[in-house]
Amino acid sequence: MGEGGERDEGPRVVIRPEERLGGSAMEQAHGGVRDLKLIYPETGFDAMTLCLGVVEIDPGHHSPLHRHRCEEVYYVVRGSGELESDGRRCPISPGCAVLNRPGVQHRVFNTGTGVLQLVVVGGVMLVPLLPRWPSASPYEVFEGSSADEHPPADSPRGAGSDPTGGPTGPAPGAAGGGR
Repeated sequence: MGEGGERDEGPRVVIRPEERLGGSAMEQAHGGVRDLKLIYPETGFDAMTLCLGVVEIDPGHHSPLHRHRCEEVYYVVRGSGELESDGRRCPISPGCAVLNRPGVQHRVFNTGTGVLQLVVVGGVMLVPLLPRWPSASPYEVFEGSSADEHPPADSPRGAGSDPTGGPTGPAPGAAGGGR
């Protein structure tokens, strides 16, 4: 930004907190989840291979079970919870890093008493993430909004099962990573 707050000429290199975008499919599937887009095409960046965001999950809530066709990395900034990846659950806390592989179903549960905050870096997806755009979401979301519908992985129903009976292959119609 210039001295008077105007935007400098040339490619965008900085996003301010008030410019973050919410409203993605991750937020719409559940309450208690904020999926804030920072370095994304929707926020005016022309990044070629990576996107950056922040996900915040309120206590007792979780992100929806989903998958996409790009790799994605989480870094836990604050809070505690569990990552579920391909039916397995692992505890996560500040300083932990997570690799979500393409096509693998995953979600994050906040098991703590404060907000669970993750920095998220993923591959650029070829379709926009926000529903106001004219294309479908690159996320394939597998669940409704009730945490009661999703027992822990060590329960008879949770161990390695897909609670919706949904497909297990690559997301049909989803975009690939990178542009």
